[in-house]
Amino acid sequence: MDQPNLSPLHELHLTNSAKFIEFAGWTMPFSYSGTIKEHNYVRNDVGYFDVSHMGRLKIDNDSIDSLSSLICSDIKNLKHGKALYSIFTNENGCALDDVIFWKFPNYILLICNAINTEKIITHLTNTNIKFEDITKQTALVAVQGPNAIEKLGSILSIPESFSCLENDIYTYARTGYTGEDGLEIMVNIKNLENLLNLLSNIQPCGLGSRDTLRLEASLPLYGFELSEDITPVEAGLKWTITNDENYLGSKKITEQLKNSDHKVLKKFIIDSRNIARTGTKVTSKALSGIVTSGNYSPILKKSIGFVLLESMPDTDLLEFEIRGNLVEGKIIKKRFLK
Repeated sequence: MDQPNLSPLHELHLTNSAKFIEFAGWTMPFSYSGTIKEHNYVRNDVGYFDVSHMGRLKIDNDSIDSLSSLICSDIKNLKHGKALYSIFTNENGCALDDVIFWKFPNYILLICNAINTEKIITHLTNTNIKFEDITKQTALVAVQGPNAIEKLGSILSIPESFSCLENDIYTYARTGYTGEDGLEIMVNIKNLENLLNLLSNIQPCGLGSRDTLRLEASLPLYGFELSEDITPVEAGLKWTITNDENYLGSKKITEQLKNSDHKVLKKFIIDSRNIARTGTKVTSKALSGIVTSGNYSPILKKSIGFVLLESMPDTDLLEFEIRGNLVEGKIIKKRFLK
């Protein structure tokens, strides 16, 4: 059996007494001082996450036409110095992965989910897209929270939201996965000492709190709200569909945009501590559904999550089957947090 990959920051995590998990072939920190504490660091102050397990592929700008044929968003007209959230789709319009692109004058950096890195590498290779896999040559962290920009502003020039910059040491963007402001920062491992100094006065946070934070921020997680059986339309991500040209799966996606005969992902809230976790069965009148993600919100003090229903419901009321009991909840149309 192959040994799991270790982050370039693994020794730092050991020093900080991290509790580790195995994920997508990597040993990564799940928590340090506790998931709820770390959740609150990011909501109220600032924390950093090691996300070096995510794939990092440096794509030649000459391949932009081929790249455009694989995603549902308009990357060709994206300006240099901007970031783009998009989705690789298959021939059925379903999600192969949801990713972030950072577009620079000489290349495009693709950041993909760790669980899908090999799949995306194969996908790009089969489409003759020129790229370099720099995942193991680099480290990637996300510094997030209302005080993140103030903390980093004395060291880095701060770009606008969903914009990216690079210098001799750091490549970074004002993006994240928590609903808070902050930067995602990549360095070559030869510059690791610079990154360690940058992080020295910031609280470390694990993947456990990253998941509760993204859920509170109403953000999807691949393998749960998106998959090779769920389209961007079904996942409520119509706003990502800005590619007006033909791309893989575009016919199916265009059909779904014109009618409502498809699955629907909805956000829900339960006004109690009853947690409807992944896999919980749900009904909305005669409609059936299943919880894709569910957890307790440390900020809202309620249970929240996503439910995938067979089709569009005509009521906001839901019933969850939790430990043999039916528990009421309701669909909400706004984000869980402003």
